[in-house]
Amino acid sequence: MIARLLTIAVFSLIVSGAAYAASVACPSGTENFPPFYDDATLFKDAIASVANVEPSNQRLTGITVPHHLLAADLVALGFRAASGFRYKRIVILSPDHFHKTHKLYATTLRGFDTVLGPAAADTNAVRLLETNSDMVEESCLFDKEHGVRAMLPFLHHYFPEAKILPVAMSVKARRGDWDRLAEALKPIVDQDTLIVESTDFSHYLPQHDARRFDQQTLNMLAAGSLDGIAALRQPDHADSVGALYIQTRLQRELFGAQPLVVANENSQEHTSDYVERTTSYVVALFGAFGPGFNNPARPKDRIYYLAGDVNFGRAMKKILLRDGVADRIVDSVLALTGSRPLIVNLEGVVLPNVPEAIDDMTLAMPEGLAIDMLKRLHVAGVGLANNHAYDLGPSGYAETLRALGEAGIPHFGQGDTLALADLDLVGLTDIDTNGSKNTDLLTPALLDRLLHENAERPVVAFVHWGREYKTEPSAREDMLADQMRLRGVSVVAGDHPHVSSEAIVPLAGGDVAEVYSLGNFLFDQSAERSSGSMLELRVFAQGTIFARLIPLPNYFEMGRK
Repeated sequence: MIARLLTIAVFSLIVSGAAYAASVACPSGTENFPPFYDDATLFKDAIASVANVEPSNQRLTGITVPHHLLAADLVALGFRAASGFRYKRIVILSPDHFHKTHKLYATTLRGFDTVLGPAAADTNAVRLLETNSDMVEESCLFDKEHGVRAMLPFLHHYFPEAKILPVAMSVKARRGDWDRLAEALKPIVDQDTLIVESTDFSHYLPQHDARRFDQQTLNMLAAGSLDGIAALRQPDHADSVGALYIQTRLQRELFGAQPLVVANENSQEHTSDYVERTTSYVVALFGAFGPGFNNPARPKDRIYYLAGDVNFGRAMKKILLRDGVADRIVDSVLALTGSRPLIVNLEGVVLPNVPEAIDDMTLAMPEGLAIDMLKRLHVAGVGLANNHAYDLGPSGYAETLRALGEAGIPHFGQGDTLALADLDLVGLTDIDTNGSKNTDLLTPALLDRLLHENAERPVVAFVHWGREYKTEPSAREDMLADQMRLRGVSVVAGDHPHVSSEAIVPLAGGDVAEVYSLGNFLFDQSAERSSGSMLELRVFAQGTIFARLIPLPNYFEMGRK
C-alpha cells in the first residue's frame, strides 16, 4: 500500500511539473467535468481507515485537509470528523497550482463526476461570487486542479447531497485581495455551509526544516493571529497562505470558531528512505467546541493537559468532603480531558495529618484526600516548582515526595524533567521555593535545564512566575520567555497569578506558543478574583505540538452551590 501511495506521490510531482504547459479543457455544453482519478480503491481504503474515528458531536463550520493523496487517510479524517452533520453547501478553497486563472480567483458553474459519484455545483452561490467580476472568473482550470479534484470523491461519500462552490486562488493575490474575497464570501457562507480549505503545508524542505516551519504555522493557528498567518511564507509554510488566512478570518467573524489541529504529518514519515524535498500535512477542525465536545482523535494520537494551581487544603478540603461534590468536579474535568494524562501545579505540602493551628498562608493538605483526587483525575505529573512546595521546610517537602512516590504519581521540581511518552516537561520557578520572599531565581544555569539532546522530542517549560492577579507578563517574564525560546522549547506554560490568560501568544514568528498564566485549577478562590484554563497539547509523531486553551469553570464555586 505504501509503495502504491509513493508511486502516486511521484506521479503527482511529475504531473505538477508538466501541467504548467498543459492546456485545460472544458467539457462540451454544460456537462460535468469528467472524473480526474480512475481508481476508486485509494479513496475507499482511506475512508475505511478512519471508520472507527468518532465524528465531532458538535457542528463543524470548517476543515483544513491536504490534497496530496499520499496523505489520503488525512483527507478522509477531516471529512469524517465533520460527517456527523449535514451541509447544503461546501466551499472549497484551493491554490491554483498551475497558474491558469487570469484573475485573482476562479470558480465554475459546472459540476464534477468522480469515481465515487457526482458533485453538483451550487450555481446560485457561484453566480453570486462571479458578480465580483474584477477579481473572480469562470474557468475550466478545474479540469486538472487537484486541489479541488482530490476533495470531491470524499465530499460525495460523506456529503452526497451537498452542492459545491470551488474557488482556486492565484499565488499573485495578497492580503488585501484575501480580505476582498472573504467579504465576497460572507453573504454566501451560512450555518448550512462547510468551508473546506484544501492546503498542503511546508513544501520542498528536508524533514527537520519542515518540522520547524510546521511548528510556526501551528502556533499561529493556535493563537488565531491573522497578522501572523499573513506573514507566513509560501511555500515554506503552506502552498496557499491565502486559503489559510481566509479560512481563519471567516471562521472567527462568521462563527466565532476556533481551530483544532488533529493531525500534522510529513511525507518523510511514509518511507524509511531519506526524502530530500518533503511535503507536510495538517488536518484542522473549526468549531465553537463548547462543553461536551467529544474531541475526535485517532487511537495513535498523544494528547496531554496542563492545568494551573491546585490545593486540596483550607476551604477546598471542606468543599470536596461534601456529599457528591468531588464526584461532580471529577466528572466535569474528565469530560474535558477524556481521562487523558493531566499535569498540574501542586501548591502546598501533602501530610498524613495537617496541624490544626497552621496559618492560612501556609498551604498543606491531607494526604488521603490529595492522593485520591490526583488519581481520580488521571494526573500523570505533579509540578512542585512553586512558592508553596517548601511551606513547612525540607521535612514538609520530603513528606510530599514520600506521599506522591508511594502513590506512584510522578513529580518534578525546580529544574527537573518529567519525561512523558513523547514530550518532556521541565519545572521552573522564579519565585521562592524555600519559604523566603526571594524572587528572580531563574538563572542561566537553571534555564539550561531546558536544553535536551533529542531535538525531535518537544520540550515544554512549566514555569511559576509573575505577579498575582495580573494577566500580563512584566518585562522580566518577557525576557525569560525569550531565553526559553532560545533554548528550543516549543511551549511556555505559566502559573502563579491565580488568573488565566485569555489567549495563546506566538513568540518570534511562531517559534514558541506561550500561555503566561493558566490561573487556578482546584483552588479556594472565587470567580470574582480568579479564573482558570486548561492547556491541551496534541503531540504529533514528527515532534510538533498543537496547543489549545480551554476555559475552566470555577470548581470551588461549583462545590459551594
